[in-house]
Parts: sequence; structure tokens; C-alpha cells
Amino acid sequence: MRICIAQTQSFKGEIHRNIQNHLRLIKRAIHLNSDVIIFPELSITGYEPSLAKEFATRIDDDIFKPFQALSDKNDITIGIGFTINSVKGICISMLIFQPNKSSSIYSKQLLHDDELPYFISGNDQLILNIEGVKIAIGICYETLQREHFLNANHKGADIYIASVAKSKNGVEKANLYFPNIAREFSTPILMSNCVGYCDDFLSVGQSAVWNKKGFLINQLDSINQGVLIYDTTFETVKIHQSTIEKGNLTDLEALFQIYINGKIELERNGIYQWTNTYPTISIIESDLQKEVLYILKNDNEIIGAIALSEEQEDEYKLINWKFDDGKILVVHRLVVNPKHQKQGYAQQLMDFAENYAVTNNYASIRLDAYSQNKRVINFYKKRNYKISGNVNFPERDYPFYCMEKDIKKTK
Repeated sequence: MRICIAQTQSFKGEIHRNIQNHLRLIKRAIHLNSDVIIFPELSITGYEPSLAKEFATRIDDDIFKPFQALSDKNDITIGIGFTINSVKGICISMLIFQPNKSSSIYSKQLLHDDELPYFISGNDQLILNIEGVKIAIGICYETLQREHFLNANHKGADIYIASVAKSKNGVEKANLYFPNIAREFSTPILMSNCVGYCDDFLSVGQSAVWNKKGFLINQLDSINQGVLIYDTTFETVKIHQSTIEKGNLTDLEALFQIYINGKIELERNGIYQWTNTYPTISIIESDLQKEVLYILKNDNEIIGAIALSEEQEDEYKLINWKFDDGKILVVHRLVVNPKHQKQGYAQQLMDFAENYAVTNNYASIRLDAYSQNKRVINFYKKRNYKISGNVNFPERDYPFYCMEKDIKKTK
């Protein structure tokens, strides 16, 4: 059996956006022949106790239908984090979708003191039986409480999965505790953690698998989304993780080819957004020299790129911008290799851009998008970018829409 552990970034209260991200990762897990995929604690809402009452729902909510559909069609068990209403209050829960079965819920049984004003405890330990392998689920705080593991062990768990939202301090505790428990009870332990800001702390990923001897088999990094696949038969772990980092001049030729491929694909669809004079290899080289071009890699293959700087086009001076009261970050030259398009990589690059803006205290983001590129316009609108005007650039028959987003609201 192949168990997929997802490491995700959730955006505070942005349910639709987080669901779409989950669906992309589930499809990746399916492509990697996974039988199970488990997500971090409260992965759909983000770990935000103060929003629990606002977003809590029932297991039969229509927003969960895509998960059941993917489970049925692809014979995969899916576990996602959400706040669920019960008779007595709101629970921190994991919703489990299994092929051609009714969905089920596991709710966190042991709560941290900070969670008591917002949530109530669940009652029963859930044991998944998949292909004869019994899998126990634990959610964050309770996974470091010995009594929780002992209860799962008493119920015959062969594997223990910790779905968590942990800071650096929490991960350090897990890295000390889980190997000892795994070794003591000869039980593999898998940890699914998130990355990015949660509530009042920064979650640092490092999702991992320890084998039954307590050895760390493999681990994701502390800043990027990704998945790791644990093969229960061979006790091996494979990592599939996209990274975004500053590009180097050694990447120039490969990057420029991706921009050329992007231009060809646009023109194939009747969109003449890029010309023979933009973007040129010298422009890309300049971005790299200025250290403003960030590249997205997947298993060391360059997938796409995005330039982030404070440099604004001269034409932007003609626009009556709505958000003009602080530092402004400008997005330039976002590209995804056509063979990897429609797989969520543009979303990932823009997620990175917005996180970069928040982390570096920018007030807003500006960009321009060709008015004839309807798909891209809709892409930005769905991310809450607003059109503030339009400008014309040389060699294009149609204007570009100037769009902006108030980043302060996302902090």
C-alpha cells in the first residue's frame, strides 16, 4: 500500500482556494498511485480557532462532494481537515472519504488549553482498515500525548498518522517523541504538517515518516508544499516537492526557452500578448542579475517563473490606483511551461508572490494582464485582483488591464 502525506499551505478562511489546492494535490497523489492521502490539521479552513464558528459545517455539505467523487473514481482514501458542527459544539475534525462508502469523521479527542474556548473534544478513536492495514489518526496536540497512541495501539493500529499544524518548537518536540514511540511499539509514524502562517504562529512543515525502528526515512522541507509517499511493503519513502527559489544565470537558457514556449502557446490560441522584443533573453538575464526572478522547480525541472520587484512601468503613472498608501510589489513576466499548464503551478507562483508581499511588508500588489487573455484575467479576478484601468504597450493591438490587490487585508 502507498500512503501519501500532504504538506500544504492554507490561506486564512479562503475555503474555495484551499479546496482547489487540495484537489490538485490529490490528483498528484493519484498520479503517483497512492491508496491514501492525509492532509494537515484543519487544512481546508487553516488552523484559525477564531474562525471556527464562522466556517464550521456538516459532513454532508456540498463543498465536500468533489472529494467523494475523486475517491470513488480513483479508489483512493482521502483525509482532510475541517471544523465540524456536532450536537454539543464545534470539533476539530478530519473528514474521511473512502471509495463507494459513506464519509466518516474523526474528531480530535485531546485538546490543548488554548483550544477549549472554541472547540469540544471528540469521543472515539477512528481506525481505518485499508487492504488489511489498520491506520490510526491523531490530530496535532493529542499526537504527543502517550495515552492517545496507547489507545490506538490497543485497537490494533499498524500505522499511526499525525495530522498537525506545528511551529518550529512543536516540530522539534515531534522529532524527539515520534522516533521513540515508533521504536517502542514497532509502529511506523507519519506526520503531515502545514507550512505558512496559522493563527499566531508560523508552521514549519518538515512532514516526515519514521519506520517501526524509529529511524527517520525521509522528510519534506520547512517552507514548500509537497507530498511524500510511504510504501508499506518496501518501507521506502519518495518525495515529490515543488520549490520556488531565486534563479541563477546558469538557468538562463532553460528559462528563456520556457518563455519562448509560452509565447508560441499563446499565439496558438490567438493571443498575441508577447512579441519578438518582449520578453527578450536580455530582459530575463537582467531579472536574474537583479535577483528578482524566482523559479519554480519540480524534481529539479524548471516549471515556471515569476519576477517580483518594486519597478513599475512608466505607463502605470496614468492609472488611478486605489491602493497607494504603502510599499508596492509589482508582478512581472509570470510564465508556466505549456506542458505543465492547468496543473496549479500558476496558483503556486502567485501564492508565493502574495506570501512574499506579506512577509516583506508590502501594502499592495500590482500587475498588468493582456485584455485578450480572458483565462488569465479570470485567474486574477478569482484571486481578488481588481481592474483599476488600462494601458497600451508597443506592438500590441489591444490594451492591458492594470490590476491590483490590497495585501494588508490578508495579514
